[in-house]
Amino acid sequence: MRETQPSRAGDASGHLDLLQRVTEQMTVHHTLEDVLGAITRGLVRHADAALARIWLFTTRDACATCRRQPCDEGVPPDVPSLHLCASAGLFDDQAGPHHCLPLGMLLGGHVAETRRPCLINDLPAEPRVRTVGWIAEQRLQAYAGYPLLFHGELEGVLGIFRRRPWERDEFRVLGIFASQAAIAIRNAAFIEQSERRSARLSVENELLHREIAQEHGGDQLVGTSPALRLALQTLEKVAPAQTTVLLLGETGTGKELLARAVHAGSPRRHRPFIRVDCGAIAPGLVESELFGHERGSFTGALQQRLGRFELAHGGSLFLDEVGEIPLDVQVKLLRVLQEGELERVGGGTPIRTDVRVIAATNRDLQADVAAGRFRADLYYRLSAFPVRVPPLRERLEDLPQLVDHLLAKLQRKLGRRLRGLTPGSLERLRAHAWPGNVRELQNVIERACILAQGELVEIGDAPLGLAGDGAAPGAALRPLQEVEREHVVRVLAATHGVIQGPHGAARLLGLHPNTLRSRMERLGVSGRGRGPGG
Repeated sequence: MRETQPSRAGDASGHLDLLQRVTEQMTVHHTLEDVLGAITRGLVRHADAALARIWLFTTRDACATCRRQPCDEGVPPDVPSLHLCASAGLFDDQAGPHHCLPLGMLLGGHVAETRRPCLINDLPAEPRVRTVGWIAEQRLQAYAGYPLLFHGELEGVLGIFRRRPWERDEFRVLGIFASQAAIAIRNAAFIEQSERRSARLSVENELLHREIAQEHGGDQLVGTSPALRLALQTLEKVAPAQTTVLLLGETGTGKELLARAVHAGSPRRHRPFIRVDCGAIAPGLVESELFGHERGSFTGALQQRLGRFELAHGGSLFLDEVGEIPLDVQVKLLRVLQEGELERVGGGTPIRTDVRVIAATNRDLQADVAAGRFRADLYYRLSAFPVRVPPLRERLEDLPQLVDHLLAKLQRKLGRRLRGLTPGSLERLRAHAWPGNVRELQNVIERACILAQGELVEIGDAPLGLAGDGAAPGAALRPLQEVEREHVVRVLAATHGVIQGPHGAARLLGLHPNTLRSRMERLGVSGRGRGPGG
């Protein structure tokens, strides 16, 4: 390619004025399409350009024009090349034979390949463009091409054609402008990417909230029994306050749903609701999970991590199974509740946090305090407003509504029509003690739905664990601990003492393995499903 030297500059101040006018038009736009259009139109209007074009260095898959009209230059879809994205002056069509330019092809491809500006003041004699008929037809004489570089990375190529030669100062000033244009193009592309990512995250967040609402029954507990209404009315009164709430109830009673109801009824409803299953975290990781850690604070801490308290800032933190928190971490939890400050593991700077804590447990925390397993000061701090969650056996009148609700969910999940229960099934459900409460009911209904032969679901004795024990309905009135122990022993026997895994006792009971082990210790049940001496 022959490059000619430009003639001596004319009015340097005029060139700078040109630069300023085009730059002002370029910077008032924010979308990538508008920025590209402002650059090319401004050069035609103020730089006496007959044609101004911008090719962006991207792939066919990322080019909107190529997605509408496939490129015929033989460039693979995932290999970057130049794609015409803006054109003003003689042609404003971005499609056409020169839409896609591989590196080294024609003038623009040469600029992209060398990453150096190119000046030609005798286009008709340039060998590389002799086959481009419109250059001669439009009597184009000069070309100025600039690589659009941002921190050394190629964003694209700016090509300017006109009918008179370029002057030296014009070429230099336009080179300065090209550098500014590259920054504007990169910023506009970044803004568009951020907006698309934000829009996608917004949609995903909305879908996630819908799924959570469906999974939790619309964030409502099903039932109208007096026991449930009393708990809901109590929580409705405390929800608008900032008071710490302690939900006391057996496993599977829906404590998380009640915690979500407290959050939804509070002024923090539009802020995060963060759940922590304290019983599911290894004891050595509880502190890091709650309060975060600094990089290098322990082996494996490769980067700084925010804890659940920081993630819940301004919102609510639900500490499920709070009784499982180790004693050494209880001290730091008390400090956060009292002073509203925390320190990450490995950090020495106090961090202010504004979080409302909602705790839940199925353990007798007062007994744990007496036994030295739980700090008394933390217990009194958490139990500022205790609420007892009624077990299912105390609200059996809610069984028909719960069954209908669960059948509707399972109908969607299993993709089959389920009209209801067979005659006698509901009475068998009422006769059961339900030590696992609603979670156990859900498991029983799901197993029965899977085994159902038609649209009616049969609840037999086997799914309830009643087969062969000869128990009458009155047996449900025995002490809960006795019934619960028998049920745990029966499940462990059925799983041959296996606690964890897809076929383990914890999975069947709807409990975390650590929670089941703690329950077994409290009930005096050995790992093989037998009590002491049994």
